[in-house]
Amino acid sequence: MDEDRGKEKFGALRKIVEGLGYECVGVTLGNEEKRAILRVYIDSLGGILVKDCETVSRALNRFLDENEDYVRGQFYLEVSSPGIERPLFTLEDYRKFTGKKIRVRTRQEIGGQKRFTGILLGAEEDGTVLLRLETGRGADEDEAVRIPFETITKGNLVFEEQEKQDKRRSS
Repeated sequence: MDEDRGKEKFGALRKIVEGLGYECVGVTLGNEEKRAILRVYIDSLGGILVKDCETVSRALNRFLDENEDYVRGQFYLEVSSPGIERPLFTLEDYRKFTGKKIRVRTRQEIGGQKRFTGILLGAEEDGTVLLRLETGRGADEDEAVRIPFETITKGNLVFEEQEKQDKRRSS
């Protein structure tokens, strides 16, 4: 996973979103049920409403109609809030959400596995994401794993109910 995933390739879309006053959380182009979907995740301090998605969608559609080769082939455009299980796209996202519970998938096995869930301890300057895996045997027996950022294929926050978060903080 490239630290600037989506920033270089979809820079024009990012500029449009930010020009409208929103944060462009990330952009993905993938296939789902035999159709291409261009997803643009937006956010703002006050949260995102349907009308915000509509505003951004109209602006992006205008640009994409005028620049047909920007994204090749047929695709569906989807503009949405990142949601409570916000995707993590950049190394800066991993730094920003230190202390939160996340889920990560990797391209290659690390310690015999490709899927990890735990508390994000941070991201180092060398591009290593630090994650504390919860073993269920108590905080003193939890394990830390170092995941090279370039091996991450997908990462996102994990929603936790407030009382579970409060119990963990008091431990």
